[in-house]
Amino acid sequence: MTPQPGGGLLAPSDIADLAGVSRAAVSNWRKRMTDFPHPAGGTASKPLFSASEVESWLAAHPDKKRVESIVNSAAKEWEAQLWGVANLFRGHTSVHAMGEILVQTAVDVNEARPSYAGHGIRQASVDQLRDVLADIPRAELANVVDRVLERTSRSLGRSAGETGFVGSRTSFLLASLTSGLRGGTLYDPACGIGVALLEAVEMGARPNRIVGHEINTAAAEIARGRAILRGVNLDLRIADVLHHDPDAELRADVVIAEPPFGMRIDRTTTMIDPRLRFGIPPRSSGDAFWLQHVVAHLADEGVGYVLTSPGMLFRRGAEAEIRRNLVLGGWVHAVVGLPGKMLPHTSIPLALWVLGKTRAVTRTEVLLIDASSVDAPENEVAAWLSGDEALAKVPHMRVSVEELTAGDADLSPGRWMLSEEVDEVEVEREFEQTRQDMRRASAALSEISRAMAAPAMSGAPPVLTVAELVEAGAIETASARPLREADAAELDGRHVDAAAVRRRELPSVSHLNRIQARELTAPGDVLLTATHDIQAMVDEEGGHLPVGSVYRIRVADPTKLDPHYLADALTGEWNLRLASGATIPRIPVREIEVPVPSLQEQRAIHFAVSEARRARDLATEAAKVADSMAGTMLTAVRHGISLTTTPTEGLPG
Repeated sequence: MTPQPGGGLLAPSDIADLAGVSRAAVSNWRKRMTDFPHPAGGTASKPLFSASEVESWLAAHPDKKRVESIVNSAAKEWEAQLWGVANLFRGHTSVHAMGEILVQTAVDVNEARPSYAGHGIRQASVDQLRDVLADIPRAELANVVDRVLERTSRSLGRSAGETGFVGSRTSFLLASLTSGLRGGTLYDPACGIGVALLEAVEMGARPNRIVGHEINTAAAEIARGRAILRGVNLDLRIADVLHHDPDAELRADVVIAEPPFGMRIDRTTTMIDPRLRFGIPPRSSGDAFWLQHVVAHLADEGVGYVLTSPGMLFRRGAEAEIRRNLVLGGWVHAVVGLPGKMLPHTSIPLALWVLGKTRAVTRTEVLLIDASSVDAPENEVAAWLSGDEALAKVPHMRVSVEELTAGDADLSPGRWMLSEEVDEVEVEREFEQTRQDMRRASAALSEISRAMAAPAMSGAPPVLTVAELVEAGAIETASARPLREADAAELDGRHVDAAAVRRRELPSVSHLNRIQARELTAPGDVLLTATHDIQAMVDEEGGHLPVGSVYRIRVADPTKLDPHYLADALTGEWNLRLASGATIPRIPVREIEVPVPSLQEQRAIHFAVSEARRARDLATEAAKVADSMAGTMLTAVRHGISLTTTPTEGLPG
């Protein structure tokens, strides 16, 4: 297909964003609306549509847009047009370079100067991009460009984390800590595309000077362009801060830094670097280098906020010595342990260091905050560092410098947290509750064990394989089949995989649209997985889609088979002998053997098996309750809480 001019090209996901609907909805439009535009580019599996044709179609079908989408329709249309034109660059440039072209062209439009295509880029594509940007009001241009950059960053993964990205939680955190700055200098030695610096200004910071250093030329150019679009005077220099200090005389009132993790250090260079007065960092990690670089550039009353990997808080060797020297020198105000997944490209937790010169009185304590279980610490840290009232809501501890430096100067907040105060009434309540739960579980288990009996059998039942049951017309089987992309999206939320069968937990489909599809289960169907071992359950509700290794078995003749008994019998241990495969054992479903007694006997067997499994569950519950009871009693002993008035005389010594 040849791309069509006029507004660029949109992928189905772009159309969904423009209309404020799901991708499945767009898929439905394509299948059911005969006037929906035909693909104008892309491939059969990844089609692209003319943006102008899509916009015309949505205008002709206003009911297809969600209300919240219509409210911001102008902004969404600008973004969709930009994204559509951006699709014209696919295959001609990298995602990084596409962001640089977008920002540079926006700056050209903003400053009324011509735009030129770079190497390998068609001038016609740049001209289309410029035309779309020119239609956006100047007051909205920076924000619209940023939202497109935010979408672009989703496809960059780890590399986006190294240069920063619009919408970053960590950049928001640093900006929030800086927002109160009035006058002075704000500095970021690894500013990337300038997200934290510019967001700080948007949140209220009003420094006299903003300085940024960045090693990546493309990221620096994007940062420079974003600053121009916002009317912010950014003093930006492309520099390798680790190898050479680009401005040794710079002293800043606030320094923020979110440097890349895991950067290696050139020890030959660092041996004589005046910034490293607290110790020479190990070659394997630059965390300790960045901390010392920030300290070296703080003004007398300045404060630094640095994000590092958690290892910098506890690693031994040279880093432990550097930590000790920083703490002894009174430079560490606070450390905040953050939760994992603050960055999209890594799940490791982060550490926020708050650094500053010692005031008139030598600092004797360091504030350690454990925010590892806080959902959105980026909204809270500034308040925690500002006053005790907000700080009381999060686990924290003020630890003396003497105690911190006695060992390896481990600054991991969780390491120093004391157990919370124990409520005596609550301990007594928990103990009484566990006693009641134990009595209830024991009574129910005892009742089941007394009543349990094997069902009466009239004789040896016939044993048939699944294949023979199918041939006899008693059951029907179907394995999970790959679906078309459009169908898969429509059936999203109904999937049942092997893990769900093993847990015996099926997703609820009551909230989904009632659709008819032959791949879906009916109430009473048996779901089976035969990988590693055999697990089976009855789908009482129906409407699910078996995926992966899950089979669906439907009882075709209910006068011959009860589905609940069938699910029990399929898992019989005798079938495990059929397993084959050295790495992942699999049992051939058609060869699984099922004894087939009378229907009345099947139901009696299912009842007995269910009672045995209920006894197993009760025993498991009783074991958990017993563990909880033991823990509660030990807690009571630790805190001197009496749980009984029974005298202890006569107990084993």
